[in-house]
Amino acid sequence: MKNCLFDGTCCLFRRSKNNLFQQFAFAGLLFLTLLCFAFATNAQSDFASFVSRSDFDAVTSSISTIDFESVAPARGFGKYPVNEGLTVNRLGFRTTGGGRFGAGMILVLSEHYAVLNPMTNMGTGAILAWGPPNQPGNAYLDVTLPGGVYAVGADLWTGQPYVSTVDVIATTSDGKTHSITVNTQQRPNSSFGGFVSDKEIVSVRFQLPKGQPWLYLDNFSYGRKAEGANLKSSASVAEQQNTNNDKSPTNIPVTSPKNPSQKSSAIQPDATRERSNNLPSTISKKSVSTAATGSIAYVRGSKEIRLIAPDGGNDRRILAYPDATEVSGINELAWRPDGKEIAFSSGHDEIFSIYDADLYAVKPDGTGLRKLTNAPDRSELARYPKGSVSVTIRNTQPLYQQSQASTGLFIIYVAGADEPQQVLLLPGASKTLVFKSVADFGKHAQAIVAIQGGNRWLAPGTDVQAGRAVKAPDFSITRDGIPSLGAFRPIWRSDGSRVSYRSGLCVVSTAPAATPAVGHTFNPLFGGENPPSGTCAWDWGPTATLANKILYQAGVEENSSNWNIYLANEGAKHPGEKVFEWGDDVFEFLEDLRWLPDGSGFVFSSSSLLDDKEGNITRVDLATKRKTRLTDFKEHWIGQISVSPDGRWIAFERAASSDAKTADIWIIGTDGKNLRLLVKDGWNPAWSR
Repeated sequence: MKNCLFDGTCCLFRRSKNNLFQQFAFAGLLFLTLLCFAFATNAQSDFASFVSRSDFDAVTSSISTIDFESVAPARGFGKYPVNEGLTVNRLGFRTTGGGRFGAGMILVLSEHYAVLNPMTNMGTGAILAWGPPNQPGNAYLDVTLPGGVYAVGADLWTGQPYVSTVDVIATTSDGKTHSITVNTQQRPNSSFGGFVSDKEIVSVRFQLPKGQPWLYLDNFSYGRKAEGANLKSSASVAEQQNTNNDKSPTNIPVTSPKNPSQKSSAIQPDATRERSNNLPSTISKKSVSTAATGSIAYVRGSKEIRLIAPDGGNDRRILAYPDATEVSGINELAWRPDGKEIAFSSGHDEIFSIYDADLYAVKPDGTGLRKLTNAPDRSELARYPKGSVSVTIRNTQPLYQQSQASTGLFIIYVAGADEPQQVLLLPGASKTLVFKSVADFGKHAQAIVAIQGGNRWLAPGTDVQAGRAVKAPDFSITRDGIPSLGAFRPIWRSDGSRVSYRSGLCVVSTAPAATPAVGHTFNPLFGGENPPSGTCAWDWGPTATLANKILYQAGVEENSSNWNIYLANEGAKHPGEKVFEWGDDVFEFLEDLRWLPDGSGFVFSSSSLLDDKEGNITRVDLATKRKTRLTDFKEHWIGQISVSPDGRWIAFERAASSDAKTADIWIIGTDGKNLRLLVKDGWNPAWSR
């Protein structure tokens, strides 16, 4: 018994000891599990990356934003070499890497300069630009941050192509790095890359892929993590791109503003058609007679072509370029005489063309889009065989003279190339560019253009040869180039065989309509060595009898402040027959000029040179020379006009002044009666015949 009791006690003791050990082991294991979970949770939540600025803003506080306005020059751009870099508000921007070609300098583009360049017009004002030479893929833009920064982010764009990638790498105070790949978007939309951390962020690095020449930064924000914020990375970059690239009618892209919650008011160039309207609310309630026929096409916001019935009904969109801007958007319209197409001027593809605006044609239902000048359209290049073109660009602008060429930043495009190239070429410098994929348009030279804002320099180029590499003659850039080299204000010949148009300098040319010429051509409407000057308004004869007649405006040689209207045959020398003459005491500018459909006379709109808020419409009868003023506006500007096919009505632009931000389209009878509003927020009315 004694032994049994002893043995039982020992067994009980041993059993209790084992249970106690198991309990301690389980508790230790549970503690370690919870500890690991806590570490894992902390590891997951002490750092987050963002591709959405709104998500970034939701978890940050005390944010400062650098918009680069304070370091941007008033015009042009500032240059910051590699060995100096740029310092703003204790943040250091430096470039590194790049191998034997170096990392490239930092540029800060002024608002004035950025808005004139289609590749840099983001709508946000001054921006930082960085382009590593030769696009090596191993160059970096590094930003060192002051102490106390736990959140950092910026708006991003890339140069060529617009849709690309940027690797963004943040380094925290513990030496760890964290990275995201940001997918950039079509202009003008910005992308966003940012980080928020529980540890100090000491630097951020931006890296472009090989072959990508430019990175643009704006709204560089830095600050602290919001107290109590739960860090969670925002939606994936791919998801963000799908959201922002929605091109549906209700999702027109909006540029990223300087203040992310408030749109910036960017400076616009002089040619911008952005006007505000403050018209009276009292409007005649008389409607256009149901006998009025045809449809009226018009432009809204430089982005859309719309059609509307003369009574104001059935207002609908037929074509839209959501990424178009006021500077590079849709301009004037013109119906083909048989009503089967609408010709229009547009700069939406200006960096892929010799012109900054080309002519296109589209059917009234929005189908059948085709290019009429500098054909073919970019979408058609794939059907052509390809060759390679190299060209040496030289900036021969003297250093002691200032001109547009002095800025040194150009876009270069070879007609038929898949992509343009951007180059920094200061006066006296030269660089050879290679365009590896250029469509061969046949046995003739394909032009080369250099673009800087609203100015272009044109070279004859070279004959591209499929499957071969050819060297174009050297291209010298100097002085100011040609302003507004494009195709504006289309006017059809009455048989629909040709379309005439003007450049920004009001030089009038024509293009075949049925089979557009391939490449760049120039066919002047007027003959002789001295075509009329200042012919910004003209019209082709509306009937078969008048098909070869041109009604046009031209300056008076001995008094350039006055204008006359002439009648001449197409191809004839100026001057033709004078059919209207301004008196010396009349100080008016002719805005638009149109035949009456039966050829009996014409109407024109004009504005006062003394007060741009005063504009009117006048009718002239050719047989009697009688002049009848149809309106008596004292406080409204009148722009483009269009006459109904029955000759009884005129549709016209009406705004508060010539520099207003928007206009409305109104209708009035050719007898000066029944004035009425047709549609608000519209430009460039064109009434089908």
